[in-house]
Amino acid sequence: MLPDDLPQVVEAHLESFPGFFLTFLGRDFLALLYDSIRTDAQGVVLVAATGETVDGFVAGVTEQNGFYRRLISKRKWAFALASIKGFLKRPAIAPRLLRALKRPEESNTTSAAACLMSIGVRPAAQGRGVGKLLVEAFCSEMAKRRVSSVCLTTDRDDNDETNRFYRKLRFRLTRTVITPEGRALNEYLINIEQ
Repeated sequence: MLPDDLPQVVEAHLESFPGFFLTFLGRDFLALLYDSIRTDAQGVVLVAATGETVDGFVAGVTEQNGFYRRLISKRKWAFALASIKGFLKRPAIAPRLLRALKRPEESNTTSAAACLMSIGVRPAAQGRGVGKLLVEAFCSEMAKRRVSSVCLTTDRDDNDETNRFYRKLRFRLTRTVITPEGRALNEYLINIEQ
């Protein structure tokens, strides 16, 4: 991803994840998040584009623990400012925002250090294999960085198409976790061929 792609990556996220927590936090928050991943030495953000139009993106890190620690220490005030609109709209999100600061501790319990954090394909580009190409490119980049396995989480319930998508790409279900909000998440793992 190039810096100029950032606004379109944010739009692709908004179109791909309506009603999700990160989407609720808004454009400023998402731009800061994806730029943080892009500029981190362990971060990877790739885009699929047709001409000048970003059709989709994939983002992740080679080491979750280090990423979240750096994110918190370097940009916590920027994230706090980016979150303020969401907090003012819905103050009840405060506990969830504070739990996000504990993410480094939670990443110790995942099946792999490397994580595919987000993938989104604009609705207009769906059904053309863009998601598959993005996952394959992401795994290829992870192999270049000598990563042996990558994990990801996705909703377990009412998400059959996405769960089938990952299984078809050779991800295997490692466990299901329940968030404090009661959301059931499937964790998947793929071994990367070196």
